[in-house]
Amino acid sequence: MTSYDAIWQTFLNNCKVSDIDLPQEPEKIYEQIRNAAMYFNNRLRKGIVCDDATETLNQELSDDDLLILANYIRLIFLINQRTYFESLWQPFSSDVGLRNFSTQLRSLNTSIYEQERMIDTLIMYTEEDFL
Repeated sequence: MTSYDAIWQTFLNNCKVSDIDLPQEPEKIYEQIRNAAMYFNNRLRKGIVCDDATETLNQELSDDDLLILANYIRLIFLINQRTYFESLWQPFSSDVGLRNFSTQLRSLNTSIYEQERMIDTLIMYTEEDFL
C-alpha cells in the first residue's frame, strides 16, 4: 500500500510550488491527493482508491506511477492558480493598472502546458516497447 506521506513527499521533492499555496491541514492534503488520483485513474484507466482513514492507497504504486501522480498534483495546483489569478485580477486589471496581466496569464498557461507535456512524457516512458 502506498502511503499518503510517500505521495506528498514525492510531490514536494519533484514538483515545487509556492509554500504559501501548499495546504497545511491534513484534510486539504487528502483532497489534493484524492483529486490527483481521479485524474490519474481517468488517464491511465487504473483503479487506485484513496483511504483517508489509513492514509493509504488500495495498492502499491510503482515509482513511475508515484511520479505521475505527484505531477498531477502539480498540474492541479497550476490550473487552480490560473483560475484564481484570472478571477481575481481580470475585472480590476485596468482599474489598478496591472500592465502585465496578459504576460502573467501567458506564463501560467505555459506552465500548465509544460506540466501536461511532462505527464505525457512520464506516461510514455512507462509504456513497454514490444519491438
